[in-house]
Amino acid sequence: MDRIIPARASLVWMAMALLTLGLATPVFGQGSDGDIQGKRQELQSLRQSLAAIRQSTMEANPELAERQSQLEDQMMARMRDEGVRPRQDIRRLQDIASELRQEGLEDARRESLMSEYQSTRQDLLAARRAAMDDQRIRDSQLALREEMVAAMTEQDADVPGMIDRFEALREELSGAGGVR
Repeated sequence: MDRIIPARASLVWMAMALLTLGLATPVFGQGSDGDIQGKRQELQSLRQSLAAIRQSTMEANPELAERQSQLEDQMMARMRDEGVRPRQDIRRLQDIASELRQEGLEDARRESLMSEYQSTRQDLLAARRAAMDDQRIRDSQLALREEMVAAMTEQDADVPGMIDRFEALREELSGAGGVR
């Protein structure tokens, strides 16, 4: 089974999260653009702060990094059971996105790439949903999250409040159409 180092593990998780976002651009709903923009900036700042604390927590607690890697392997195995090759398919999506940004791409090639991108993305999302429906994976993910938050809180007592604010902003912005 192919393994990736813990620092790369978070990249795979991030890529999977980005898959759920797609290529859509935010649509603004109620509220002024300034209010929404300020909240989006605060959300980004919280995301960066929490990511930095999480990274230092992972470095200080290698057992958490190993558990995350094991959970990722479990998730990837379950996704492979659904007929996808998660790591290779994510890399392919990144390659397609890169090629789509190239100047002078012929329309037929662009259309072909977009079709492949959408198909691969849908297959990955369906496999991810199937994996997330697996009770063992959900239980492992919840346990790891609880341990991670506890360890992060040991490093910075403000973490629970930061998480609460992050989730509140994300919910508020998704209701306003500012985050998808």
